[in-house]
Amino acid sequence: MSTVIIGNGGAAVESLAALRGGGYASEIHMFSDSLFPAFNPTLLTYFVAGKIPREDIFFCKDDFYEKFGVKLHSGSKVVKLDALKKTVENAAGVKMGYENCIVCSGASPVIPKDYQDGKVFTIRRVDDAVMLKELASPGKKALVAGASMVGIKVVEALAGQGVQVDLADTADHVFPFAAHAGCALLIEQKLQEEGVQLHLGVGAPDLGRYDFIVVCAGVKPNIDFIDKTQVAASKGLHVDKYMRTSCEGLYGAGDCAEVRDGAGEYVAPGLWASARYMGRAAGGNIAGKNAACFPVVRHNNTSFFGYDFMSVGDISAGDDAFELESGSKYLRIAWKEGRLAGLNLLNMPEISGILKSRALSDQELSNFALSKVFKRYPPVREAFEKSGIRSY
Repeated sequence: MSTVIIGNGGAAVESLAALRGGGYASEIHMFSDSLFPAFNPTLLTYFVAGKIPREDIFFCKDDFYEKFGVKLHSGSKVVKLDALKKTVENAAGVKMGYENCIVCSGASPVIPKDYQDGKVFTIRRVDDAVMLKELASPGKKALVAGASMVGIKVVEALAGQGVQVDLADTADHVFPFAAHAGCALLIEQKLQEEGVQLHLGVGAPDLGRYDFIVVCAGVKPNIDFIDKTQVAASKGLHVDKYMRTSCEGLYGAGDCAEVRDGAGEYVAPGLWASARYMGRAAGGNIAGKNAACFPVVRHNNTSFFGYDFMSVGDISAGDDAFELESGSKYLRIAWKEGRLAGLNLLNMPEISGILKSRALSDQELSNFALSKVFKRYPPVREAFEKSGIRSY
């Protein structure tokens, strides 16, 4: 029997490479609703901004699928997966059984009711980016709905093409799930300096004022083709650290899957890097490598208009916090029971990597590593000592 991979993104490609890299010699079939080869969605806004050519979006060479010996079934979405009978079927009528299946079907944009208008676009696929690049021209006026990481990158890309851009969100601040209010205010000031008009904490503005609207308001896992009475799932498929679902032979990876976080809740990591790690673990386990994926800790990095932002964990959690603000620089550390619970850093790339490593791994850092942080920002040492952290 063969292994079936549903999807053709980062998780799918990594699972394929891990299968073959682990010595898996049986047939592999890959089902994808797209006719494009695998691409990096984080590069779509760079293409819209004119910073990279279209071909740089794709990270698989033409011979990739042949090299890894996979049979592609592209251009037709999967419409049914029977986890009990172990069969998969696409809209083109291709139906087959499998021994193992890795669901890497990704997620689709959510468009709130207020924005379901003919001028509304999203940016999740290559076609979306191509369309936005064609629309973006000097003198146009656009609304970006959703002050998320993706939303800010879309704002930057459009503004760089001479488009007058407004940004809207029902939340009171940008990055509502990742940034503390103090950090968000600095980001908002920068956006306004760049000519971006903000509509925060209110409903949708008058859509008739805009030539087009780009919605970046979240995603929904693509698992509608799976019977949830057969497989444990909520928004996405529930998987363990080996990417196994509740059904034998069925795995999940990427944006369609949810793993337990430190609090035991099922969450979708929602990150390009996480999707690749998850796919690597799923493929490796089918190949017999007993590969566990890393524990889930929410983290984000982005840059826009010359600013660098990083968040790790839950910045609102913790029983104590330290905050440092100087000009456009901002640092907030939240502690809980002597451990780092959350981080925000704005325009502090010289120390962000060190603190991120500490927060993600919960490992001790060397005196040398932390001395760089303490030397540049002495109050941080005092914060570590006050919190009871003794990892230096």
